[in-house]
Amino acid sequence: MITTSEDHRTSTYDRKIAFKIFFGLLITCLLIYLVYWFIESSHYESTDNAYVSAPQLQISSQVEGTVSAVLVSETQEVKAGELLFKIDNTESKIASEIADADLMKAIRTVRSNVLMAKVKKQELERTKLDYERRLSLQGVAAYSADELAHYKSQFDLAQTAYSQSLENADGIVNLGQVANHPDVLRAAGLSKKSYVALLRADVIAPAQAVVARRMAQVGQRVSPGVPLAALILSDVMWVDANFKEDQLSKMRIGQSVQLEADVYGNKVNFVGTVSGFSPGTGSSLAILPAQNATGNWVKVVQRLPVRVAIDPEVLKKYPLRVGLTMTAKVDIRNSQGVALQSMQKNETMQTDLYDQQTIAALKHVQTIIDHASKTN
Repeated sequence: MITTSEDHRTSTYDRKIAFKIFFGLLITCLLIYLVYWFIESSHYESTDNAYVSAPQLQISSQVEGTVSAVLVSETQEVKAGELLFKIDNTESKIASEIADADLMKAIRTVRSNVLMAKVKKQELERTKLDYERRLSLQGVAAYSADELAHYKSQFDLAQTAYSQSLENADGIVNLGQVANHPDVLRAAGLSKKSYVALLRADVIAPAQAVVARRMAQVGQRVSPGVPLAALILSDVMWVDANFKEDQLSKMRIGQSVQLEADVYGNKVNFVGTVSGFSPGTGSSLAILPAQNATGNWVKVVQRLPVRVAIDPEVLKKYPLRVGLTMTAKVDIRNSQGVALQSMQKNETMQTDLYDQQTIAALKHVQTIIDHASKTN
């Protein structure tokens, strides 16, 4: 086929136009990207290497015994104060009854000593009065020296007996102060200890959580420290976002973070804030840290876990679970603060469960003291 010069010029012309259009679009896209990067992307650092974390509570036995009841299952939500396990309390109940009996015996013994001290004090006052009255008549020869020596001996014996009885009562002369005697205090301490052990035969949930693992089974013999279950607090969660080390220079505590969970997709946006930085990278804090001082060394970009606090109100609507994958996008425009600054505010966790047990033990002991005081 023969082509004319006119067709050749048309083809060349069309190719030049096409190249111009192509490079024009390429430059336009590049400019749009640069504008977008300057306005938007340069102010954010993002990573998809982020995972949900939460506090994990280890529930362990505080007394020795046999598990008699298991009242929870894995994945079950429990509330604070809910009964999780029952440990056979036969032995602890017997020990508590013995301690209570020893306390009542100690109270009655001390009360008896106080009353005896009062009797000895009266005898001392009587013998003292007899001796002083006869001593005052010594000059008129009403009493012989032997009689005075006899009354003096009775007075000395009464004084010794009163001192001994007062020593047995630990100086207590009022029945209302019997509870302050060392023997009573010791017996009361043992009674409280035994009663607390009796209460702890019922294993109570210290906070609202979800049962992650249940290790205890009915009939299992447990001792103090043996783990029974693991709980995860579902209303206190955070995200550990693992950023590369070259992304951390402009990050500060308090910066806003946009979070997306793979389980919900981009339909749900979680709002968070940077709350702290890990003191070391994952490789340095591992059980077997990397040995970089070797001959075969290759530089690997490290990642540092950044803790991101999640708004608890959003968690109530869209609950998460530990280990779920997240995408974190940090707004780094707020430059206040120091890079890699440690968390200033401590995230405290506490429960009043053990305080309530202590209060119950104190009331139990006080009831015994009041009862023993009334029966005498």
